[in-house]
Amino acid sequence: MSGPFTVLPEACARALAEIEADPLALTPQAAAHLETCPACSEARVAWLAQAEEPAAQAPAGYFQRLPGRILAKLPGTPRRARPHLVLWALAAGLLAAVGVGGFLAGRANRTPLVEATLAPAAQAQDSRETLPDTPFQEGEEDYAQLPNLSPEEARRLIERVNSQSYQP
Repeated sequence: MSGPFTVLPEACARALAEIEADPLALTPQAAAHLETCPACSEARVAWLAQAEEPAAQAPAGYFQRLPGRILAKLPGTPRRARPHLVLWALAAGLLAAVGVGGFLAGRANRTPLVEATLAPAAQAQDSRETLPDTPFQEGEEDYAQLPNLSPEEARRLIERVNSQSYQP
């Protein structure tokens, strides 16, 4: 034995050479050999299968661009504005309106620190009612009003604050 490979017969070698040259146009001797030799006919089928390449049906990207091309050819299709920009603008306007409204509502309900419309005598009597009470640091707000008071009112305010007893 010479090994796993055997030598091809002369007829098979000629048939395979013709198959390699042109598998579709064979000589009558090669065609007769293919009818009798199953190995050579399988080799011809394998050779033909390798030579086949599918032809391109459509160019690259054809189906991705198809909807846009069809829509461009339709008459009277107006382009819509981008709705998300309109929604963002409406949301920003609503947010601004709510913010400004809340700010102005907070300013409208604020109690003034010094009541300017009362007479000085009435202000001295009602000073306990006009000043808001804070649970901690009670005298701090009274001292903040000192620059707005006259010297006589400031003296009375300091005496009143000193006379109050602080509780921790």
